[in-house]
Order: sequence, then C-alpha cells, then structure tokens
Amino acid sequence: MSTTDTKSDDSKLVTTDTVYLSPDGGDTNEPFPKPNVEYDFCVDVANAGELPSGSFFVRFNLSGDQDPPLDLNFSQHAGLDAGASVKAVVHFGQFPNKFGTYHLEACIYSSSAPEKPINCAGSFDFTINTESPSDSGSGGGSDDAGASNSAGDTEDSTTATSQ
Repeated sequence: MSTTDTKSDDSKLVTTDTVYLSPDGGDTNEPFPKPNVEYDFCVDVANAGELPSGSFFVRFNLSGDQDPPLDLNFSQHAGLDAGASVKAVVHFGQFPNKFGTYHLEACIYSSSAPEKPINCAGSFDFTINTESPSDSGSGGGSDDAGASNSAGDTEDSTTATSQ
C-alpha cells in the first residue's frame, strides 16, 4: 500500500478538439453566438496515456473585448483513467448586446503544477453583433428563419401589404 503503487501520468492529457461555446451544456457547438443568450464554455479532454492522470483543471480564458480578460476553471479532482475522456464545461452567462470581438482558449493544467499548461485546445475567435429588441425578443432567430424558409410565401405577403 505504498504511494509508489499508485502511479499517474498527467503528461498524456489532451484536448480532442477546439474550444467552443454551447447554449445547452456542451451538446450543441454554437459557431455564431448571439447576445442575451446563456452560454457555457466547453472542450473535450482525454487521457491518451496508459496510466490514470492525477487531479487536473481546464482554464478557459476569454479575452479581446472582454476587459479585463476572464478566467474560468473546470476542475477534475479525481483525474481521468487511461483512455477515458470528459467534457469540461463551465457556465459563462450572456454576452452584452453590443458589437465585440472575442478570443476564447482553454488549456489543461495539472493541479500539482498549475504554472505550466499540459495541452491547449485550438482557440475560437468570434464576433458578437448587436441585435435590435425585435431580433432578441423573437425567441432566437433560427426559429424565425426556418419558418420563413419553409413557408415560401413570406415575401409575397410582405409585398402585398406594402403596396
């Protein structure tokens, strides 16, 4: 029962993709985020090694028009078994309803050596555009776009009322 029996290796922790924004806890990758929508920061982490990892955390950093830059951490105290993966998710909140450009990145750190990242995900650069109250009050532009595309007669009814 000595501590040498419990070997771990944090060096094989990797992110498996680019960091992303999600409105639903990581199920959906939102490539075009909007203001006034609740978002989470997400990245998938895997242990590519043959030994379990020790305790680690993922630090998400939002910069650009986020001033001062914001750091949010996802902690995995139990580590990860060899070959296992976990979706690191932290809740961010809403972007303000004003034009802004942002840079989001995520890096894995060992809890025992938090000064140097083990691995970093691909970063995500994105722009938030201002929405008018009618845009944001509609329950999300994607529902409206789908309805007008499938209806097919939206332009005709608009033209008829404007004449």
